[in-house]
Amino acid sequence: MKKKISYFSLFLSFLKTGTISFGGYMMLISMIQREFSKNRKLIKNKKILDAITMASFLPGPMAINVASYIGFLLKGWKGAIVSFIGVLLPSFLLMILFSHLYINSKNIPGFSSFFNGVMPVVAAVIFSVAFGFYKETKDKKFAFLLFILSLTITSLIKGYISIILPLIVCGILNLLYNGDKIKKISNPKKAFIRVKGIIIAFIILTLLLVFLNVAPITSLNFILSKVFANISLSLFGGGYVFIPYLDKIIVEQLGWLTKREFVDSIAMGQITPGPILITATFIGYKLNGFIGAFLSTLSIFLPSSVVIIFFSRIYYFIKKNNTVKLIIQGFKIGIIGLIFYSGCIIMLKQVEEFNLITLFICLLSFILFTRTKVHPIFIILISGVIGFYFKF
Repeated sequence: MKKKISYFSLFLSFLKTGTISFGGYMMLISMIQREFSKNRKLIKNKKILDAITMASFLPGPMAINVASYIGFLLKGWKGAIVSFIGVLLPSFLLMILFSHLYINSKNIPGFSSFFNGVMPVVAAVIFSVAFGFYKETKDKKFAFLLFILSLTITSLIKGYISIILPLIVCGILNLLYNGDKIKKISNPKKAFIRVKGIIIAFIILTLLLVFLNVAPITSLNFILSKVFANISLSLFGGGYVFIPYLDKIIVEQLGWLTKREFVDSIAMGQITPGPILITATFIGYKLNGFIGAFLSTLSIFLPSSVVIIFFSRIYYFIKKNNTVKLIIQGFKIGIIGLIFYSGCIIMLKQVEEFNLITLFICLLSFILFTRTKVHPIFIILISGVIGFYFKF
């Protein structure tokens, strides 16, 4: 049964979320959780965690996959489309503006100072979400041990495996810890029916990829769509993991950007709200204006958003089994570690000067977010203005 929210209200909610979610994919996911679970109570936290769990194991930009799936849960396929458009529109339009300014003037003054002011608040939002998820765990001592383990693993390992390995380890350990609750998978016939739907969806997506890569079409728009659709469906691990792959493909292999333009495009992706892979908009705009930007953006975000919705059909069937349920519970605790790590990365690597002022802003913001109902946008704007004027 779909939740009672109009398509227009759903669009506005995701539009707002997409407008204020500075700081990358985990910030966007955090803001989705605040808006739809904590504030509006339209969806439970466990559903958000389910979405993150699925997105962690599937290709494409994690945050947009989660947003599209939440829209699907609330209002079906139309809701997924509305959510997809709403959450991407702000960062898409801002990147179009930045791309135009960059290509014509090579200068976007003042944004780095504003960005430095915003980042401690972004980290605080992410920490508060991790803390909220931890509070919902039942066995807090064991959950804390898994959280520390997940945080340690993802800190020591690089690449996509740094996302998957902590979840797998936490899932297995939670299964062993609760071994007395293990049961055999029941109703294999029904499971096959579910799997059959996934197989059909997989065949359709495979045929689409084959067409994109084999079709003798040489127009620039088609090539843009092909390159970014391939990236969407073949790379795992979220925006920051995609950066080296984009560098290899866009800069070294295709020569669409210079090294400097690529670094600048990543920086522009950082100072727009929403996902860092909005960088695709800049690449498309540079090559073929607005049409190129639109097709590049659609191609890198849409295919994987469709995949997560199809995959959810089998996910929600198998997770009802006690054995699978215990593994997924472990995954969700592992995700808390990944969320916390994202906040640490923002504080330690994205803030140009890590000092007592930034630490104070982060701690104060964290207290406000966990003890009050103040909306992050107000703190983000205030902190950004402070950073802009005092340039810390």
